[in-house]
Amino acid sequence: MRQPAPAQDRRWWVVGAILMGTWVGTLGNSMVPVALPSMVEQLGVGVHKGIWLISVYVLMVAVLMPLFGWLGDRFGYRRIYLGGLVGFGVSSLLAGFATSFWMLVGLRVVQGICNATTLPSVMGIISQSVPGQERGKAMGLWAAVNGAAHGLGPVISGFLVHSLNWRAIFWVNGAMTVVGLAMVWVLVPRDQRNDRRVFDWVGAVAFTVAVLGLMLNLSLAARGGWTSAASLSLWVVFAALMGVFFVAERRVRHPFVRLSLFGNKAYSALVAMSGAQFFCLMGFQVLMPLYLIQLRGFSTPAAGLIIAALPASLALFSPFAGAIADRRSHAIAIRNGMLLVCLATAGAALWPPDLSVGLMMATLAAVGVGMGFTQSPAAAAVTLFVRKDERGVALGIFNMLRFVSATLGATIAGVLVVAPSSGRAVDFEPFRLAFLLLSALAGAAALLYVFVPREKCERMVE
Repeated sequence: MRQPAPAQDRRWWVVGAILMGTWVGTLGNSMVPVALPSMVEQLGVGVHKGIWLISVYVLMVAVLMPLFGWLGDRFGYRRIYLGGLVGFGVSSLLAGFATSFWMLVGLRVVQGICNATTLPSVMGIISQSVPGQERGKAMGLWAAVNGAAHGLGPVISGFLVHSLNWRAIFWVNGAMTVVGLAMVWVLVPRDQRNDRRVFDWVGAVAFTVAVLGLMLNLSLAARGGWTSAASLSLWVVFAALMGVFFVAERRVRHPFVRLSLFGNKAYSALVAMSGAQFFCLMGFQVLMPLYLIQLRGFSTPAAGLIIAALPASLALFSPFAGAIADRRSHAIAIRNGMLLVCLATAGAALWPPDLSVGLMMATLAAVGVGMGFTQSPAAAAVTLFVRKDERGVALGIFNMLRFVSATLGATIAGVLVVAPSSGRAVDFEPFRLAFLLLSALAGAAALLYVFVPREKCERMVE
């Protein structure tokens, strides 16, 4: 009888199958903002309350990735991923039938919880199915699909809302999730896990709730400030729970997170560099619409087309960046990428008042290329420099901290350029300061490449 082909012999089929989850999960976030006005109008709530339909999804995805990464290490990435896809598909289809605002919020929470399985599972399956010397290319494809979903989500959403109604965005995404579920079931090899570690409830709960408090604080700070009573309370809760977490992890035999992970210089440097990239990315996502619409007077559609140069170049160049990193060095690729971000962002700080659209888009495209040379090589490199039995939780923390950095970048960018008195951007000087801050951060992150080994072979700590 003919035996099934080994996972690595059909590795690109496996990669294609698991990236369907990335596609639907990212669409679950990127399609909602365009449909939001229609949602809140039909459900009878204000836009300020409707924002929770976006916020709760992002919060659940961010804070639960380490937990699902640990569960993937323990029970198998495929099993956790399939469970997440089932839950995401069902909650998406039900969201299309929501009869009240709070019912829809609850289903968005379920969607976020289920989508939190995606990133650690996708990257874990890639690390199992794709050899180290091709992992950058695979992660580049992931970054390209993720970028495409971010870019096309608003377009698909606009078409569906205009042609049908807002409920269609959930029905279509739910149907695509069913396709992705079938692909993973058929093409991804079964898990072979014999891990019998006891779950560290204290460490897991303390860490997860602490990060939830941190994310809430960063999200609320733009409105209430970091010195409000609510913000100060959340800081206290965060500090207390992190104290519980560190004490607990030192005392249990099988901790939720081995504290030695943070002593891994390569891993910590990769987390910091990727965090800086996402800080800059979300900083640009906040700064550019304000600059183009409020300062330069562009229409919203025109501003969207100009800004698209950044995510488009990131998505297009990520696969090439990953392949180059595989052949040369992940550390060098990340360094060069962040240096390009540093230089291009410094150039943005020098923009004259009458800068042409072409030069503006060229600057944004350069930033996107630099980020492409950071995003996929950094994700691939993480799988090369952590223990095999903690890849899932390491990838979960890696991706969680990218979300935290992105939230922080968006918050700080908004605080820097929006005048408190008018709630609008009024002149370019605050933008210049913000661009210089992003440039300095990117330049500092580029220097961290010295902590990442440059060998191209897989170096596992058993």
